[in-house]
Order: sequence, then C-alpha cells, then structure tokens
Amino acid sequence: METRAEGIMVCVHYGPHGQRLIHRGGELARRLQAPLIVLTVDAIGDNEYNMQKQHYLSAWENQTKEAGGQFLIRKCNGRKTVDIIVEAAKENGVTQIVLGQSIRTLWQEITKGNFINDLMEQAGTIDLHIVAVQRYPEMLEQTHEQGSTAYLVKEGGRYILAEEAAGSETIKGVFYRELDTDFNTGLFKLVKNGEAQYLRIVQNEWVKPV
Repeated sequence: METRAEGIMVCVHYGPHGQRLIHRGGELARRLQAPLIVLTVDAIGDNEYNMQKQHYLSAWENQTKEAGGQFLIRKCNGRKTVDIIVEAAKENGVTQIVLGQSIRTLWQEITKGNFINDLMEQAGTIDLHIVAVQRYPEMLEQTHEQGSTAYLVKEGGRYILAEEAAGSETIKGVFYRELDTDFNTGLFKLVKNGEAQYLRIVQNEWVKPV
C-alpha cells in the first residue's frame, strides 16, 4: 500500500498567538519532511486597512518564510471560514491542519460552538491538531508598545485599567498598549502561581473571554 505524502497547514488569525502556532506547524513539517502552508482568512473588506493587523501579517509571513513555508491570505467574501480552510487544504494537498483553541474567541463562527465539528466533518481524512494558546508568545514588541506598570481596579462588576492601586481587589501587572491606537487597548500581563497570564484590555476595561 502506497503511503500518502504529508502536507502541513497552520491556520492563524488576528492576534499574537499565531507565532506559536506557526512554530508548532514548522516543527511538525520538519519532522515529517513535509511542505508547510500558513493560512489566514481575512474578513476585512478590500477598502479597509488595519495597521495592527499588518504588523501581524508581516511577522507571520517572515516567520513562515524562515521555516521554508508558503504564506497564504484568503478573503472571506461572505463565505464561511471552515469552507475556505478546507478548500485551501485540498488545493495544497494538506494532510494535517494545526489551529489554536483560543481562536474561538476571535472568529464569530467559532463562538457559535460549531466550528470544530464543522471542520472535522468537512476535512474528511485530514488530521486536526488543536493547540492550546492561552499564553501569548514573545511577539509583543512587534505589535505593542513597551510595557509599563499598571493596575486593574474593580468598579462594580468590572475591572478598569488605572495607573494607581485602589481597593483590596486591585490587580497589579504590566500593560502593553497596542501600536497605532488612540485608546488604552492591549494586553495586561500578570503573574499567577509563577506563570504569566495575559488579559485582553479594550478601551481601559478588562474584557473576559466568552
């Protein structure tokens, strides 16, 4: 029986976790001596420009090339992300797909809870690797300003970013503001049980994952 040739595809989306996923896919491709494809599905309209996303795209493309892979950008154009992923995989002879678990908080289709099931159903014989990406990798310097000491102060049921501590439930950490934004939006780093965690801050407020 003839053994099929392997092909690896990594799916990345807007957010710093892409670096870790590409690294994981690159390691897998090297072990299997297989070609590497890195795919991002762009839901932004043709006339829209997002400076921060361009930072991510440039970093991902460079990392992919360094790993000897090919970087692909596919427009959504109203189609489901699952359909685009499966189409790209079949066009490029992909046998294994790598994607991140926390990606569900970023793609609307995944927040509906059916993304992985739909992908498994359509992928057929393609293997899926679901990588936990709760921790952000060291790509902050390319997408965020230098970190500074900050606090999350509890106000009612919310936590608000502040420069000074206030109250017994204040959380101390380091705030990394996103580049090219006029608001305090970015990542709040704290250390819990000796392990770094990153909280998403949008316009001064901690936004908890869905």
